[in-house]
Amino acid sequence: MIAEQKNALSGRSVRFGLACVLLVFVGLSLAAALKTPSGVSDDESSHVQNVETLVAGHWYGMHLGAVRIVHIYGEPFNVGASSGLEAHQPPLYYLTLAGWQRLLGLPVGTPQSLGYSFTTHRPNHLLLWLRVPNIMLGVLAIWFTFLAARLVTNDPWTPVVAASIIGFVPRFVFLSAYVTNDNLVDFLAAVLTYFALRYTYSPNRWRLALVGAIVGLLAVTKLSALPLALVVPVLASMQRGWFKRAELFAVGIAAFLVTSGWFLIQNTVRYGSPLATGATRTYLAQIQGTGLAYGVQYNVTNPVNLVFGDVPDKIFHAFWYGDVLVDPVFHNLSVPLPVNLLFWAALAFALLGLLGRNVSSRAVAVLAVLAATGFLSVWIVAFQTKSYDPRLALAGMPALACLAALGLERWKVRIRVLMPMLLLSATLFAVQQNVVH
Repeated sequence: MIAEQKNALSGRSVRFGLACVLLVFVGLSLAAALKTPSGVSDDESSHVQNVETLVAGHWYGMHLGAVRIVHIYGEPFNVGASSGLEAHQPPLYYLTLAGWQRLLGLPVGTPQSLGYSFTTHRPNHLLLWLRVPNIMLGVLAIWFTFLAARLVTNDPWTPVVAASIIGFVPRFVFLSAYVTNDNLVDFLAAVLTYFALRYTYSPNRWRLALVGAIVGLLAVTKLSALPLALVVPVLASMQRGWFKRAELFAVGIAAFLVTSGWFLIQNTVRYGSPLATGATRTYLAQIQGTGLAYGVQYNVTNPVNLVFGDVPDKIFHAFWYGDVLVDPVFHNLSVPLPVNLLFWAALAFALLGLLGRNVSSRAVAVLAVLAATGFLSVWIVAFQTKSYDPRLALAGMPALACLAALGLERWKVRIRVLMPMLLLSATLFAVQQNVVH
């Protein structure tokens, strides 16, 4: 009887802890969504343009060859006859928000009605309603991270720690406040983490098919998330016998094609290849999306330096707390070197705690693959454009948060919460500096 009462009390405490994490996250993201002017978040206006194009009944895309100059922050960009500066992006996120806008009965927005004249210091109601679903995607990503961590441990507080680690990362909080397809990627990555672990503990064809289908949804949301597909062969290889492995791998690929095949066929018809790599390369050069001057193709001249120097340096400085706000009236979203070192030291300390732990080696391997492929996305995109961003690695954050929480499990709860509290402190500082001013 006493044991049952203790378990019930512990269960209520855990639910209360998770509720606090979610409430704090929603409060901070909502504050950023309400107070941040339109057009200030990096690329938000271009993402909104894709949504508005769909709501208006048109299919956005890259239409190369024609010339049309637009001015953004005073700089000329050639967008040709394309839909805008994010016309190369897969459509699932924009279809989702277009459906949301239609459901609410909101009219098609114009640059002026959305506040793109930069004369307002608050987003209007239309842009705000487009930002709200992104906060909910962040909530769901935290929730599925909690569920994923619960699969690999019997400790009641480890899932809460995992949820708080991802929920308090400054960049994750800020991105969740704005219109960007990274938010759907991060949610789907958390779902993928959960179901990949479900397969690890109880493998069958249907679970691997579900994993493959989720990877397909990631592909039609953002192609930079494709490295996460490596989890499919990793899961298939966990079974004995090459025939069984090949069968499971085929199941995963088939499910992947069920959810993404229509998009790959569309790209082949419209742009000449399933991933539209050639057209995207030309398009990004036209709009200065490669980070170079207009019309100049981006080429890597020193791959060794890029792989071992530039990319690690950028990840180190901008993964936790990077430039997601671009308007000059805002403070630069960066932190001093000692604070960055503290973030990475806390993560290293947490991961070192995995050594000697009695945790399923297969579960750890799956989480490690998902976390690593999230970071791999940054390296891959760096070979395509100079303007790559470490926020792409947030796709591996649900798995990384689970690993960190498992590593911290050997310590008392009051020690475990130090890492989430460190991240929360940085987020509160960022909100105070860049939102409440």
